[in-house]
Amino acid sequence: MRVLLLSGLLAVTLTGSGVAQRWQPEHYILATTSTTLILFDWATTADAIRRCANPEIICRPSVEQNPLIGPSPSLGTLRAWCLFAISGNLVVGSMIKNRWARTAWFAGVTIAEYFTVEHNVRAGFRVALRL
Repeated sequence: MRVLLLSGLLAVTLTGSGVAQRWQPEHYILATTSTTLILFDWATTADAIRRCANPEIICRPSVEQNPLIGPSPSLGTLRAWCLFAISGNLVVGSMIKNRWARTAWFAGVTIAEYFTVEHNVRAGFRVALRL
């Protein structure tokens, strides 16, 4: 929670109100879509952690693929990293002044998260509402 608060304060501090920084409709759409997909990634990964913690279930692969959070993260570690990813996505997007670069940033995050969520769903993990 502290990371989210600090990232928000950083975004407000670093972004001005210039015309070059004004968000276009596609930025709002892509920022919302990328953030939603990060939340879906979080939910499906949390489902994987819960299922793979059960000794009666064999998970393949049972190792987390993201090297930043480690091979078998706890739900608390996952929560912290996902909050950091959400705030980082929005902070970086807010700091980019060029319209096309901002669009490319949010589109890139959206595409990467889409394929991550698709991979998790194909592996049999579901969007669980308990984060």
